Amino acid sequence: MTTPFFSDLHADAHGFLSDIAQEDSLIPAAVLVTASYDETVFSDDLFTQLGIFQPPSLSRAIPRRRAEFLAGRAMAQAAMACLGLPPSPVDTTPSRAPLWPKGLSGSISHARGRCACLLSQDTGRSFGIDTEAIAEGRPLDAILTQTLSQTERALLTQGPYPANINATLAFSAKEALFKTLYPQVGHHFGFDAANLTEPPHQNNLTLSLTTNLTDNLPKGRRFDIHLSLTPTHVSTWLSVPNP
Repeated sequence: MTTPFFSDLHADAHGFLSDIAQEDSLIPAAVLVTASYDETVFSDDLFTQLGIFQPPSLSRAIPRRRAEFLAGRAMAQAAMACLGLPPSPVDTTPSRAPLWPKGLSGSISHARGRCACLLSQDTGRSFGIDTEAIAEGRPLDAILTQTLSQTERALLTQGPYPANINATLAFSAKEALFKTLYPQVGHHFGFDAANLTEPPHQNNLTLSLTTNLTDNLPKGRRFDIHLSLTPTHVSTWLSVPNP
C-alpha cells in the first residue's frame, strides 16, 4: 500500500529512499512502514529536505550512521502519516532508543539498506521491530556461536526456510524482543535470556524466556513474533502489554 505522502517522501529524498510501502503489521491499531535506502547517495542536506531534525551529537557520527538515522526517522514520519498524524520530531533516549512524541509508541530498525518503523497510538503497549540482512559467512558464524544455544542451532535445519535464514530470523527476533521488553526490564539482558523453542514457521516464530526478567516477565513466558522476508533481509516484530 502506498499513499501520497509516500510519493512526496520518495521525491524529496532524491534517490535516497525507494520501495516505500505500508505492510500489514498483523497487530491491531499498529502500522508498519518499510523502505530501502541507499547510503551512497546520502547527504546531510537531506535532513533539511525531508524536514527531519539532525541532533548535534549525530554530526560527529560516520556517514553510514547518519544515513541510518535519517532513514529510520523518515520511516517514523511515514508511519505517522499512515495514522493520520502530522510529522513530529522523534528524539533519542540516552540508550539510543526513539523517544516518541506523547500519544505514540513504536520502534524503528535499519540494516544495510533496509529500514522499518512499527508505530501505534496505543501507549498501553510496547513495540519492537528488527530488520537484518540475511547472514552468510562470518556474520552467520557470529550469530551461531554468540547468540544461539546448541539446542537452538539444532532447530535451524527444520521449517520452511534454509538454515542461514532461520538463524538470521532467530537473531532478529531476539533483538526485537529486547527492544520490546527493555522499557519494562530497565536493564540490558543477553541473547540467552530467550530461546527459540521450535523452528520458525512461515509467518511467525516463538521465543521463550529462560530466566525471570521481572515479576510480569517470568521464566517460561512465550512470545509469538511476526516475521517477513525480502530476497536480502528479514524483519521480525511484536507487541506486548505494559504492566
